[in-house]
Amino acid sequence: MSDPGQAGNGQPVMPDASEASEFDALLDAAVDAVVVIDDEGRILRFNRAAETMFGYAVAEILGQPLAMLMINEDARGHRRQVERYKQTGRGHIVGKAREVIARRRDNSTFPAGISVGEAQSAHGRRFVGLIRDLTAQKEAEEEALRHRDQMLHASRLTTMGEMAAAIAHEINQPLSAIATYTAACQRLLDRGAEARDDIVAALHEIGGQAHRAGQIIQRMRNFTRSRESMRRLLSVEEMIEEILPLAELDARANRVDLRVVIAPSLPPVNVDGVQIQQVVLNLLRNGVDAMVDTPEEQRLLSLQVALTDDSQVQVEISDRGTGVGKPARDGLFTPFFTTKATGMGMGLAISRSIITAHGGKLDYINNTAGGATFYFTLPAALEA
Repeated sequence: MSDPGQAGNGQPVMPDASEASEFDALLDAAVDAVVVIDDEGRILRFNRAAETMFGYAVAEILGQPLAMLMINEDARGHRRQVERYKQTGRGHIVGKAREVIARRRDNSTFPAGISVGEAQSAHGRRFVGLIRDLTAQKEAEEEALRHRDQMLHASRLTTMGEMAAAIAHEINQPLSAIATYTAACQRLLDRGAEARDDIVAALHEIGGQAHRAGQIIQRMRNFTRSRESMRRLLSVEEMIEEILPLAELDARANRVDLRVVIAPSLPPVNVDGVQIQQVVLNLLRNGVDAMVDTPEEQRLLSLQVALTDDSQVQVEISDRGTGVGKPARDGLFTPFFTTKATGMGMGLAISRSIITAHGGKLDYINNTAGGATFYFTLPAALEA
């Protein structure tokens, strides 16, 4: 095909009639759909890939408005962008890729990526749209998200599994108390009406202990349930307070002194709360494990939350274990790397991926007095 040349304003010139046949043949060879429209949004050219994508034959689509290829909302937005560009020469329509919901001849819809260029012909300005069906890409992204959510869920279950002994011990305490009070009630019944007040008191204690056990189970259910990721503005303090009872029972079972210091008036963060709780509980769990060989009187695990100078909410978990040795440093955040005899090696890798996805950073330093401090940051949602 001969060179269509350049218009005086530097824009490509559409081919004249003598070149149209060869130009159409080239358009039909394109893998992606190509649609050419005029200033009024009427379709002038429609290549073979566009026919396949939308289900229209060229004969029935030429002269029709481009809007019929999109859902109403995207069609209106497209028209506004074209008009703005025509009037001002500025806008996001030309030279920018964007996503729309496209509509086929049978009224079914699909996600599409569209990029628009501008050209000049003997008959005026033309807009050339390159359209790509994003269905397969979106499905792959959704599948990747499902796999990620499944991995996060598996990691939470693993954390609960590692804490199973401590949880069982904690639940056993109210259950034992319930059994004791029940036996007392049975003995009191033999005393008849004079024991009524004692029986009522015992039943009240039974209810309290049952509630205590129920709270432990509910916290476990809230933490481990499978769910879709959802971000919203949350208080870091409230997120930590929700999982603190689980962390405390694990610390008590392992003779660890857990201390928590949270700075007042922290700004909220835009996060998936359960995912951030997963990171905190995993780091606390690792801190407990790191002190298994530390004398009981020296087992101190501290959790501190503060606002940094660059408006990041920083969470630090510090232990008095052996620290991170040289052999572990390079692979510490690598999937399936573990220093535990029974660990999966996914906790830190998943934790870092969660924090990175939230725009933060997770890292560690070895403490000069022994042990290690793992810390992560989250961007604070400060008021404008």
